[in-house]
Amino acid sequence: ALAKKLNIEVKIITGDSLEVAEYIGREAGILDAGERGVLGSQLEMMEAEDFTRAVLGFRVFARISPEQKYKIIQEIQKHKPVGFLGEGVNDAPALKLANVAIVVDSGADVAKEAADVILLHKDLKAIIDGISEGRRIYMNIIKYIKYTLTGNFGNFYAIAGVSLIIPYLPMLPSQILLTNLLSDLPLMAVASDNVDQSELKKPSHYNIRDIALVSIILGLVSSLADFAFFGMFFKYGEQNVQTMWFIQSILAEILLIFSIRTRFSIFKAKPPSRLLVVSCIVAVALTIALPFTSLGQRLFHFTMPTANFMISIVVLLAVYFVLTEAVKVWYYKYYIPKN
Repeated sequence: ALAKKLNIEVKIITGDSLEVAEYIGREAGILDAGERGVLGSQLEMMEAEDFTRAVLGFRVFARISPEQKYKIIQEIQKHKPVGFLGEGVNDAPALKLANVAIVVDSGADVAKEAADVILLHKDLKAIIDGISEGRRIYMNIIKYIKYTLTGNFGNFYAIAGVSLIIPYLPMLPSQILLTNLLSDLPLMAVASDNVDQSELKKPSHYNIRDIALVSIILGLVSSLADFAFFGMFFKYGEQNVQTMWFIQSILAEILLIFSIRTRFSIFKAKPPSRLLVVSCIVAVALTIALPFTSLGQRLFHFTMPTANFMISIVVLLAVYFVLTEAVKVWYYKYYIPKN
């Protein structure tokens, strides 16, 4: 049942009798009621096309010889990757051929030598959990890459454009370092984040085009928010601009984490992990508090923000977040090429 949720097809290939194999197949939920398996002797008499259809269609294979196991896996590999779980000496050729060879710890030494993975517990769930965790880790790595590229693209566009207009640094070097530190704090928790079930349904592959495009597009949205910020605050002087852009930059990047962690609207996505939420709250609290403290004002040359300034930042961030969500949903719904 767990394998079906991940679109993993489970087949039984055994040397046992058809009756035993079918019974176990039904008990495990591999075979539906009334569904039958196929005998090795029947496969032996099939033409190539019929053999292909049988291998892809049947889910239980009984009275199968080691040579037939090899041929079955070889045929399936023409259409999809194969993981093979075995334990005996006769399984060694099939294990060598499979994309991932799995052997239980009590298996024959010859089989274990051919294995990619030694299964310490005789439980198919351990394999399924491993696949699920691997897909979750992959999706969180992609989130991290997209977030980092989007933030860097946005900052690049903004700083490059604003530096041509204003006669002073939009942010001091010490403030930039602090911005990087606080905005990267939640990223350490991205590895623990939850992943939408729909993204676990099939293995994903690195799509450089998708990663680059979404990062550039959302980076442009981020830079538009930065340009709007400078349009609003430019007249208030150097120290106010640097302080408020420090606050706006970090809060915008934290909002970006919640937007980019899913290709769906945040209202339809799986909730973020508790660790990610807590780390974001800590980063937000430090970002807002520092300019109000003597430590922040002395070490990082912040000035105390006014209530009107903070309200303006909140409004700007709300508009930025809505725009980012709208562009993201549009991109994934209408533009990204379907796999």
